[in-house]
Amino acid sequence: MNYLKDNIGKIIFSVIVAILGVACNVLPYFAIAKIVTLLISGRNNINSFMPLFFMALGGFVGGVVFHEISTLSSHNLAFRIIENTRKELVKKLNRLSMGTIEGKSSGQWTQFMVEILDKMEKPIAHVIPEVIANLLIPIVLVVCIFIMDWRIGLANLATLPLGILFSMLTMSGYEKKSKKYIEASKKMNATVVEYIKGIKVIKAFNQSASSYEKFQKSVSNNRSSMLDWYLSACFYMVAAMEILPSTLLLVLPVSLFLFMKGSIEVGPLVMCVLLSYASYKPLIKAMTYMDTMANIRVIFGEIKVIMELPKLQRPSENKCVSGSTVEFKDVNFGYNENRVFDGLNFHANEGQLTAIVGPSGSGKSTIAKLLAGFWNVQSGEIRIGNIPIKEMPLNQNMELVTYVSQENFLFNKSIFENMRMAKPDASLKEVQDACRKASCHEFIMSLSKGYETIAGEAGNSFSGGERQRITIARALLKDSSIVILDEATAYSDPENEALIQKSINALVKNKTVIMIAHRLSTIVGADQIIVLNHGKVENCGKHLELLNSCPLYQSMWNSHINAKDGMEGM
Repeated sequence: MNYLKDNIGKIIFSVIVAILGVACNVLPYFAIAKIVTLLISGRNNINSFMPLFFMALGGFVGGVVFHEISTLSSHNLAFRIIENTRKELVKKLNRLSMGTIEGKSSGQWTQFMVEILDKMEKPIAHVIPEVIANLLIPIVLVVCIFIMDWRIGLANLATLPLGILFSMLTMSGYEKKSKKYIEASKKMNATVVEYIKGIKVIKAFNQSASSYEKFQKSVSNNRSSMLDWYLSACFYMVAAMEILPSTLLLVLPVSLFLFMKGSIEVGPLVMCVLLSYASYKPLIKAMTYMDTMANIRVIFGEIKVIMELPKLQRPSENKCVSGSTVEFKDVNFGYNENRVFDGLNFHANEGQLTAIVGPSGSGKSTIAKLLAGFWNVQSGEIRIGNIPIKEMPLNQNMELVTYVSQENFLFNKSIFENMRMAKPDASLKEVQDACRKASCHEFIMSLSKGYETIAGEAGNSFSGGERQRITIARALLKDSSIVILDEATAYSDPENEALIQKSINALVKNKTVIMIAHRLSTIVGADQIIVLNHGKVENCGKHLELLNSCPLYQSMWNSHINAKDGMEGM
């Protein structure tokens, strides 16, 4: 709405030009009425008809020209608003907590960012200029008929009440059923994305799309809601569109009766009949946008809901941060009603590698995400150096911390462009140096296009270990004072594990590194290992100290060694 207010001049221009276009479309009717009147009066001089011919031609041409100008203007505005809205929403997403973002599936976000925002085009580009113009012109034509003969004017209005009644019946429950269809469509899109992502599992177990019940049900619900919406409105809409323009059913008999009685001359009669025929044509065109008008509140309502989602509350001014120690002090946090931490305390020293281990669900990855600024804690504080992160802007938090997750996501761009996500102005030499430290330069140079090789969607052109080394290289290039490695060796084989360990060693130098690990062999040299259990620190120390003093760590280490021995024996 703010964009519309800011561009009110362009909207008014588009509406005025649209009105001129519709008015031009009516001019041929006036010309034809005058031609018929001249013919009846016996006029047969071609020169008498030429101005009327050019009037009709000008009306046709003017209608096309003004319509095109109005359409270009309104579409330019619509697409500009959609572009700006998408940019604003992307900025908004960057300020939302991960919990809020993960509350919707990737399919739902995709549909919202693409389909829902694209639906803004019709209301802005068509409804505003065209509907206003096509509603205004019929009013002018009806007034003209009344001026020429009020009796024909009344006959012309006879179909209006019934047409309006059917239009109202069309709109009854229209918005509710339309919203139901949109919701069903969103669920189907989300399920389709899920189905495509899980196609390997479906094929592995020899299942088909028809056997995937959730997919089948979402498609059926989408079809049912769409049919329910259209069938409930179809009869009334067709009736309204047929009855409204049927003005001649009464206008012709009334006009002929008045002519035979001598109450009207042939010129006004012909003019009234033609204008009556033309009067509701624009109104029918306006009615074709009924579904768009019904959905306006739904579309803008959904956008408003997203724009009003609560942002992570952070200050706007950067703070002067001294040092890169990390401290969790009495941190309380949970996902909705699921409590993760209740008074968590630990300290990670500057320039050292702190490893965090523990059973699944103990809160390891949550520590990483809280420090990266993905959520705000409910109480307590997380400090970087001398400043609690809740007192620094989110941008500063992101600059101080580099987060490398276990998913190792790469964009569908070249390796060079993926690396420059960490440092947009990085030179090729800087990128190569970072890749050398991360032990991935050689394999990149072995590719046919080297650093210009396209990574593929989500980096699927490379193996898991190769993706891991590239993302670690990207973290090196960013050169933040704090690096978080969340299960960075999760998908590595023994060969890649050694290379990744070498990459991690390069990261440790002069940096505070927090590593979430499930392969304990990768963190035996850590300066500090924190053992988490049910959201609390059970013990902390170096590898050998924990083997002697922490039963949970001993158990985890034995399980890791046995699993490793078992794999080597296969």
